[in-house]
Amino acid sequence: MAKLKELFAKYKEIILYLIFGVLTTLVGWVVYFAIFWSWKLGFSIPADDTTSGLYLTGYTIAQVIQWIAAVLFAFFTNRKWVFTKADRDVPIMKQLIPFAGGRVFTFLVDYGVTLGGGILFSKWFPSLTAFPILGRELNVCDLLAKVIAAVIVIILNYIISKLLVFKEKKADQQ
Repeated sequence: MAKLKELFAKYKEIILYLIFGVLTTLVGWVVYFAIFWSWKLGFSIPADDTTSGLYLTGYTIAQVIQWIAAVLFAFFTNRKWVFTKADRDVPIMKQLIPFAGGRVFTFLVDYGVTLGGGILFSKWFPSLTAFPILGRELNVCDLLAKVIAAVIVIILNYIISKLLVFKEKKADQQ
C-alpha cells in the first residue's frame, strides 16, 4: 500500500489528468453523440451516409457544441485539481484564453481525424457502417474514429496545458 501511495504521489498530476481527461472525453461524447445521433434520426440520414451536406452540417454542429462543453469542463477541473502547482496568481482569463486556443488546435485535429477516419473506415469496413444497435443501424466506423481521435487529443491537450497554460510559479516569485 505504501508503494501505491508513493507511485500516486510521484505521478499524481498525470494520473489526475488522465482521470479528468477521460471524464472530459465522456462529457464531450455524451454531448456529441446525443446531438449527432438525434440529428441523424431527426433527418432520417442513413447510417452509411458520411458525406452528404446534411450529414456534415449535423456533424459540425455536434462537434462544436461538444467542444465547448468539454473545454469548459476540462479547464475548471484542470485548474482546480490537476495542475495544482500552477501559479494561482494568474487571472482565470489569462489561462482560459490560451487553454481555449490550444483546444481550438486539438478541435481541428479531432474534427479531421474523426471525419477522415469515419470516411476511411467506412470504405475499409463497409459491414460496420450499418451495425444494428438498439433497433437502429449505427455506423461503428464513426465511433472507432472518435476513439482514435480522443487518444491523440488527450495527449496533445496535456502537453499544451502543461507547457503553455498552467505554468508553475517561478522559483524567484515564491
